Amino acid sequence: MSSTNITARWAFNVSEWNPPDEQYQQILSFIQPEEKSRINRFHFIEDAKLSLIGRCLMRLLFCKLYKYDWKTIQFSRTKKNKPILVNPDSDSIINFNISHHGDWVVLVASENSSIGVDVMKVELPNNQSMEYFFETLKDRFSDHEWLTITNPNYTQFQQLHQFYQYWCLKESYVKAVGLGLSLDLRSIEFHLSNEEPNLIENMQSIKSKTQLLINNELQPEWKFEESYLDNLHCVCIAYNVLDHENFIINPQNFEKIDIEEILKYAKNL
Repeated sequence: MSSTNITARWAFNVSEWNPPDEQYQQILSFIQPEEKSRINRFHFIEDAKLSLIGRCLMRLLFCKLYKYDWKTIQFSRTKKNKPILVNPDSDSIINFNISHHGDWVVLVASENSSIGVDVMKVELPNNQSMEYFFETLKDRFSDHEWLTITNPNYTQFQQLHQFYQYWCLKESYVKAVGLGLSLDLRSIEFHLSNEEPNLIENMQSIKSKTQLLINNELQPEWKFEESYLDNLHCVCIAYNVLDHENFIINPQNFEKIDIEEILKYAKNL
């Protein structure tokens, strides 16, 4: 039997972190200068906080779990803007991914599989009706998925939850494979399992039996963990496994990280 070694499932609630300016500037000093400059260009402090904590979690991953010195860690970005570790060199391939939306920043990592994560706050964009919101994004989903989202037995709020659960599934997979906007989202279709409770009705559970089809062909090597961080934030991890026939899935809740954990390891750059 085999299992995927997901080394980190971390979540930071930025709505609970309201630093005085002195501490905010201190945290900014913990990241690379080019990232500090990028964050300083944000118009809204909440966006800056999300991005800043995301960069700190990346450094914390390699400092806390892999014992790298905070000051020697260096990241760059791929042509598709995905963060990658460039220093120090590692004998093992450590894949990681981050996402932020609403109140939360999440990070996941794995040593032996491609991995992606997406978190979304269940809400309507400003000044948009449910009907308009759904109509503008309907073409990103297969007919099967859209029938599930618009289940007539759901309230509008439940339909919105289902919409974002599917969105997290799609985005986590797209981020894991690194294809970005070049992928037709309708070609990737998710089938929910009847063996698991509906997350809308049981937000304390973790779903792990959702199946992926690409152009109607089952992709058994891809696994997904779906859960909620709180009543309004759904999150999904996507990862692939080599020996899917003998694979044992071991879904777990996200570990909550706070600013004190970052301060314990961080150093000025």
